[in-house]
Amino acid sequence: MMAGKFVIALALSLGLTSGLALADGDTAATAPAAVNLFAKPLDLRGTLGDAKIEMHLQLKPDPTEGIQGTYVIAGQSGKILLAGESENTDVIMEESVNGKDVSGEWAGTLVGNTFSGTWSTTDDAVTKPFVLVVQHLAQTARSGK
Repeated sequence: MMAGKFVIALALSLGLTSGLALADGDTAATAPAAVNLFAKPLDLRGTLGDAKIEMHLQLKPDPTEGIQGTYVIAGQSGKILLAGESENTDVIMEESVNGKDVSGEWAGTLVGNTFSGTWSTTDDAVTKPFVLVVQHLAQTARSGK
């Protein structure tokens, strides 16, 4: 599972996404799909298992490199880093508690205002469902204050 993600990330960094998309018979490349889903930064709220969380997601400075963000578990102060990619409505991300090591994986879909799927530890020993709802477009809300 991890090897496949790294192959996709490598393909994205080498600019091979259009070739991968065409090889799959899909006429849209991965990067434009991510740009459409994350055209503006998103703030989301919901649950990860029984825990309430808040998440922020946006395109990386170079949109062809995917998405990045953070999330916070209610009642805890530390932000957990996120990085990944999206294709159509599918979103795959890795998280890091310490900024170096992968501590978990997110696999889900962003349909309408709802991002849902499964979070797991890197060894798949623990899995939890998540359901997050877009609260607002982050840039719009921040510029209005």
